[in-house]
Amino acid sequence: MKRHKRRLARLAAAALVGVLLGGAGCASNKAGIDSPQLPAKHWLDEAPGVPVSQKAKLEAAIPNLYDPAKTFSFEECVFLTIQQSPLLVNSAVELEIQRLARTDAAWKYIPEPRMTVTVSNNLTRFNKNEPDKPKDYGQTDYEIGFYTAFPNPIRTYFEHSAQELMANLALSSHRKAVGQAIYRIATAYTELDARRRINAVAEALPGQSKSSLEFWRQVESVDGRQGVERNVAEQHLKETELALEKGKMQETMLLTQLKILAGVDPRQRLAVDSGSVRPLIERFDGRRLNWEERWALTEDQYLLRGQIKLADYNIMVAWAEYVPNMTLQMNRYPPAGQYQPANGEEDTFLHLYFDFPLIDWGRRYRGVQTARMKKAQAFHKQANARTDYSNEWLQAEQNVALAETNLRLVRVQFETAEMRFKEAQISFNEGLTTLPVVTGAHEAMINAQVALIEAEKGLELAKLQWMFVSGMLQEYFLGQPAKEVE
Repeated sequence: MKRHKRRLARLAAAALVGVLLGGAGCASNKAGIDSPQLPAKHWLDEAPGVPVSQKAKLEAAIPNLYDPAKTFSFEECVFLTIQQSPLLVNSAVELEIQRLARTDAAWKYIPEPRMTVTVSNNLTRFNKNEPDKPKDYGQTDYEIGFYTAFPNPIRTYFEHSAQELMANLALSSHRKAVGQAIYRIATAYTELDARRRINAVAEALPGQSKSSLEFWRQVESVDGRQGVERNVAEQHLKETELALEKGKMQETMLLTQLKILAGVDPRQRLAVDSGSVRPLIERFDGRRLNWEERWALTEDQYLLRGQIKLADYNIMVAWAEYVPNMTLQMNRYPPAGQYQPANGEEDTFLHLYFDFPLIDWGRRYRGVQTARMKKAQAFHKQANARTDYSNEWLQAEQNVALAETNLRLVRVQFETAEMRFKEAQISFNEGLTTLPVVTGAHEAMINAQVALIEAEKGLELAKLQWMFVSGMLQEYFLGQPAKEVE
């Protein structure tokens, strides 16, 4: 009879595990998406998010920071930023936290043995005169026991899988933060380069104003009177000098902002080749790309697909609540029927406990349903993000088209101003016009050239934004986010 009961118990346990695994299969099949794990294993642990192929460039950035003859290109400034920018601290720390959590989850596969020590003595000694009392009656008793609670095998497996995925998602989030830092550095380089070119062109404006002022001084010395033209010329000279001073201060501020982005002390010298980012932008042609193909390679896409897979694991963890708890104990507590004589030697017993509720009032079922609804939310979030990406791509494309049209317009305006200046020079040489007319035409041409540089900067920033949206800017330094090598 006892053998028959044991056989029934084993069959029931096997059936329970089969049902749970069958439910796990159902939950997994409902995922409906082949979600990759991120990223590939060839990433550096020392500088997470940077491929091994870029290691030499990364290591060379910091030593060169204090070289007085060093001029940082855009690429070198990016690697400098990756190592020490405060923008990347939070994501890097979160990555380390998730890696520790992954290691912690792996150790949960192993049961944790524990030891209990019990020290006992009599508070009362009513039986000290009884003839059949134990020999150690009334003495302090020390008892040592051992027990271990076995982990839930299904829950432990999927919790470990979830932590593996969380670590990969943390690395992907760090890569995304690095990509945003690269974009900000590229924007700072572009704006600084435009400001330097504008300042170089604007250097000629005070000279033109001085020539005009000197002309009116000579006119007044001949006429013997002071006219309003000289006063206007003096005011205009002050305007051009202040405008040039303002431009130089803006250049200093842009360089300070770049230092802050790169994590360099604003008082530290940092010479940069601001024009080094332009070739990278000029090579980009977003019209040859397809937004759907690029969406499949973005960090956001991988993060969202990872969230769906993480929700799948959470469903399995919820199903694992149906597995009973199992505990193994070793002590001197006899089960019913195991008589220990008062004066005999105490036996040591091994106890295996199974603990599960008969009625949980639907708690486990509600947990599974909640996990499934969270997965549905993850699917909906992914669909919304895909739509937002397509809209962002369209806006970036339209911004580039508008910037190109504006550049063509401003270039025509500059050519017109250049022609008028040449015409004024010819008229002046033939004695048909005065020097202020020539200087005015020259100043108008310089202002048109400044507007042309601003229009070129606008196009570069528009292309840079499109490049960032497409992920090509990040890929140049970080490579593509890849599937985990199985």
